[in-house]
Amino acid sequence: MRLAGMAGVAGLAGCIGQEDVQEGGNTGGSGDSGNGGDSGGDTTESGGGGDESSGEPVDVGVVIPFSGDLSDFGGPMMNALRMAQKDINAAGGPLGRELKLHDEDSGTDSTQGVNAANKLVDTNGVSAVIGAVSSGVTISIAKSVTIPNEVLHITSASSSPSISTLDDDDLVFRTRTNDRFVAKVMARIIEDQGVEKASVVFINNDFGEALADTFESSFSGTTTTTVGYESGQSSYQQVLAKAFEDDPGFVAFAGYPESGTTMLSQWAEEGYGGNWVLHTSLLSEDVISNVGAEVMNDMYGVRTKPPSGGATESFVSDYQEAYPDAQVFDPYSWNSYDALVSYALAVEKAGTTDAAEVKKAMREVSNSPGEAVGYTEFGAGADKIGAGTDIDYSGPSGNVNYDDNGDVASDMVIVQVEDGTFANKDTIPADELV
Repeated sequence: MRLAGMAGVAGLAGCIGQEDVQEGGNTGGSGDSGNGGDSGGDTTESGGGGDESSGEPVDVGVVIPFSGDLSDFGGPMMNALRMAQKDINAAGGPLGRELKLHDEDSGTDSTQGVNAANKLVDTNGVSAVIGAVSSGVTISIAKSVTIPNEVLHITSASSSPSISTLDDDDLVFRTRTNDRFVAKVMARIIEDQGVEKASVVFINNDFGEALADTFESSFSGTTTTTVGYESGQSSYQQVLAKAFEDDPGFVAFAGYPESGTTMLSQWAEEGYGGNWVLHTSLLSEDVISNVGAEVMNDMYGVRTKPPSGGATESFVSDYQEAYPDAQVFDPYSWNSYDALVSYALAVEKAGTTDAAEVKKAMREVSNSPGEAVGYTEFGAGADKIGAGTDIDYSGPSGNVNYDDNGDVASDMVIVQVEDGTFANKDTIPADELV
């Protein structure tokens, strides 16, 4: 089955039609989707804990934002997860079982996210949860749902350093780089411009507070002020006035697209001056189009750098063919694909969906040493595992090497807005930021 499936993997990835988007949560609702787009079935009895002899599906829950301040990310992330799902199932699935995705909207809200995760665990019986995006929502889900219920938890977008120190019994992993890296690069950008004064604007949650703290400790100049804000406000004039009261040359901005669009637009309208360095979460083409390219030109940003070679390029090509009307939101789309594939390979290695065993296998299938397994190669990886061969998975996001905290380390790239798009500039190696 796997040999036959592998021959069609690339084709299947390129044939994921727009109807698949409509079946899942990226329309703002929730649904259960299996291989071939099955949805809506009752899977209460088919969830976690099965073993290799079980013919039941491997049920994976997804809690990501299809509404709220981070809704720009939900659709692209879900698209990437469906690509991974189809690649996995085309190759026979983990343990020869169909992998099913059950998606729920986090609403970029901790209470809604926890309720969604509880539904996935209690009603759908999922063996793992992927999500969320907001670090605050992810931490709430981990503390209230996945850790107490001993469910494996992978986030492909949350970046707060606080996640690294969770008392999680090694159940929480992430394919997104820790924000310590991002904050250090933001500080370096400003220093390299010869600017000695900077302020920080951050959203009031675990993600924003941790980034502000790391930036302030990393920046060699003077941090004039750090200003927290709440999302969903119609006016951010008070925040802007405080951020620019001491005439900083730059503002490091840790926020989300919806509120970020409002704030940057009001900054331009009032003529505050200075410049901005944007966190990865603000690097959406929609932000540029909504704020205006003429306003955002010359702003800086930071994001993880994809690996050199063909994996990322092939993924982007397949994504654009499958979803021609949806942007590839890097790095979260790449990271989402890799989160699901690394989990499926760990299930194969563990011989069960029991989180107590799968968590032991997460590093075994993704870290060196081992034979390389790459993008669209789940079937080859499963065959190697079956033959007793150690494997080392890497995908569109690069090496998925989970450290002792379940984190990965990635090179970072400085971007700048040029002619209405984010253009890559300098690369900062991960080993300079650890």
